[in-house]
Amino acid sequence: MTITFGSAARRATALCILAVVLLTLSVSPTLGAVAQVDKPVQKPTIVLVHGAWADASSWSNVITRLHQHGYKVAAVANPLRSLSSDAAYFSSTGNLSIGAA
Repeated sequence: MTITFGSAARRATALCILAVVLLTLSVSPTLGAVAQVDKPVQKPTIVLVHGAWADASSWSNVITRLHQHGYKVAAVANPLRSLSSDAAYFSSTGNLSIGAA
């Protein structure tokens, strides 16, 4: 099969197009490469803490929606005593009940 270009200008244009295509294929890391399967990203655990005049059950609708989106959620009962005692309460791991997603 023979391709004729008729003029030097057409020949030069065809060579330029071919050069751009080859350059694109050689430079682009995604073209011509074997697709790699990424590991699924683990979603973070969300800890919800209520404020005054509420309790941990006030988060129930939010927890349901977060579970539907694949998040693990913990609703922590806030004793509301003082900043230092509440911080100590939250830092103890026995107080977190993480719901499975």
